[in-house]
Amino acid sequence: AQGARAAGVKVRLLQKVSQVSPGTRPQVRLANGASLGSDLVIGADGLHSKVREALNGTTAPFFTRQVAWRATIPNLTGRGPEARVHMGPMRHVVSYPLRDSTLLNIVAVQEKAAWAAESWTQKDDPMALHAAFADFGPEVRAMLDAVQDVHLWGLFRHPVAPVWQGGNLVILGDAAHPTLPFMAQGASMALEDGWILCDELNRAPDVSEALARYQTRREARVRRVVEAANRNAWKYHLSFPPLRWAAHGALRAGGAIAPTRMMRQFDWLYGHDVTQAPA
Repeated sequence: AQGARAAGVKVRLLQKVSQVSPGTRPQVRLANGASLGSDLVIGADGLHSKVREALNGTTAPFFTRQVAWRATIPNLTGRGPEARVHMGPMRHVVSYPLRDSTLLNIVAVQEKAAWAAESWTQKDDPMALHAAFADFGPEVRAMLDAVQDVHLWGLFRHPVAPVWQGGNLVILGDAAHPTLPFMAQGASMALEDGWILCDELNRAPDVSEALARYQTRREARVRRVVEAANRNAWKYHLSFPPLRWAAHGALRAGGAIAPTRMMRQFDWLYGHDVTQAPA
């Protein structure tokens, strides 16, 4: 509030949450034995959310039989601000610039029966990445040849949480609605969640009503995004040659001849202004 003394914010690094308990003043228990209380606990704690677990219990995820490598390389070719997708049978590679176009981010996905951990910290041998995409074109091979450090993680399908709030707990982002990375919308949906949650906390008469209205306003949209990402996983990895040639040829032609018309199918996604979403 204007004129009020600014409140201090304390950030604790390298803490691990072991349990979260709902209530009038929910409690967050840390692995070191400490316990913290608050009027409201917001779980933006990702796939392995302890807040989601407190609200919904545990549900085993489904391994999609797909793994993804992630790496960054120097942008030595001067790629501009665009994303490129290279598709092949049961595989695809997405690349786009980062850090004012000084780097390229690479995400390479392959259908693979062998299970891989759902972890962002697991490393892999770059040679395994090279081998998986050895038959791709020269642009992809040149990018992968520049990879010196790569991470590998398994892609799992998690259900959208049925319960997002209760007992002064609330979840957002991947904690509420994890999505496969085939629409590149995980971070965007978390930002939209945050805006709507703040909007409802500012306008609702009490916290419990604000949290209930937040889920109501967000759930249908994020479910649509998750379902679109699930469908794209199939489209990117077509393996039957006639179908693959027809589908990928249509995508290439549409992108070259009528890119605006091609993108119109996603107006519901990219044209959405969360700040104008009806309450």
